Amino acid sequence: MTAPPRTADPVSELLARLEDIHPLLQAEAEDSERLRRPTPAVQELLKDSGVLALMVPAELGGLEATPLQILDVIEKLSHADASLGWLVRALAAETATAAIYLSDEAVAEVFTDGTLPLVAGQSTGFAGRAEREPGGLKVSGTWQFAPGVSMATHLHLPVTVEDTGEQLTCLVPRTAVHISDNWDMLGLRATASLDYSADGVFVPDTHVFALGRDNARRGGAVNRLSPALLSGLNQAAWSQGVGRRLLDELRLLARHRAGGPERPLTSDEFFAEFARHYSHIRGTMALLRETWGDCETTLELRARLSDEQETMTRLVCSLATRTSLEISQLVHRFAGVQVMRNGTLQRFFRDSHAGTQHRGTAHAVVERCGRMLTGTLPTGTHWGLFDLDLPETTTADRTEDPHR
Repeated sequence: MTAPPRTADPVSELLARLEDIHPLLQAEAEDSERLRRPTPAVQELLKDSGVLALMVPAELGGLEATPLQILDVIEKLSHADASLGWLVRALAAETATAAIYLSDEAVAEVFTDGTLPLVAGQSTGFAGRAEREPGGLKVSGTWQFAPGVSMATHLHLPVTVEDTGEQLTCLVPRTAVHISDNWDMLGLRATASLDYSADGVFVPDTHVFALGRDNARRGGAVNRLSPALLSGLNQAAWSQGVGRRLLDELRLLARHRAGGPERPLTSDEFFAEFARHYSHIRGTMALLRETWGDCETTLELRARLSDEQETMTRLVCSLATRTSLEISQLVHRFAGVQVMRNGTLQRFFRDSHAGTQHRGTAHAVVERCGRMLTGTLPTGTHWGLFDLDLPETTTADRTEDPHR
């Protein structure tokens, strides 16, 4: 993929391009779902738009978008097509991770002549295993759910090193792994989120990296967000776009039936529930902007996010996901047979449910956010990658507070 040319405001231009291609993305959505991956036409539209370089550092030809810009772009794309928004958020984030953390030697090999690779896979979730060998790692394992693998040039293999317990991420060409064509899901069908495996693949040290703010090699302050926080930002933006689209489709259906015989979509109860959920999607976006605007200011100062800032990013991600799910339930309750028929409304309904199965939005995350915000955890507790890291406590401490 060729890097898009830099302009004075590349993200605003990207948003305009996404608006222009919205009808084409919609027209191809049914065929993409049938193929279980974007159609060739959609793949070319994505590459030409520059959206896949959204989070890549500017020095490598990317847009290096800020958190608020990422929120706008992923929300807009997900409003056009939920599966496509999910695929792009994953491809763009994994490609950016490689761009941020890879060694200079690997970058010179992979990011050549202004061309951006497309990286799929999981840079976290260290399910693979690795053995140390001279000059690199011998890697084996199986990993699940790699959205966009059909478009990818490379894959991430997160591993735990035997003997040392180090958790590292490896970058390999797509041809180095076996891809299982096993994607047959209720929703997000067009993402081709396939499983993949490696058996004794050698990865040179130049293509191995450790995640974490202090290990970032390039990019601005916002590129030093942890993969967990970046994932949460993308998840929240996706949920907002999907929830807003469901409400838009429901509104069109209600207008079509206005003045007709008494049906659920013309009842007083429907209008009250629609207004309530409309306020929820608007309110959630306002909180997202407030939360990430605050974080963005901190990141621009090259300071670390506070515990409360990190907690709020995780909490508002969960809230956005729950809001989208509740809107899908509103659709199921009032749209009647329309949500059962094949079409846009049904597709977004299925995709909204599939997208809630994300570890960053589980109820346990909200519970931990509550503990952080109430200050009832031991001093020194902080967020790790996806969970809380608690300091060592004495037996007496644990007896005094059973929740610690």
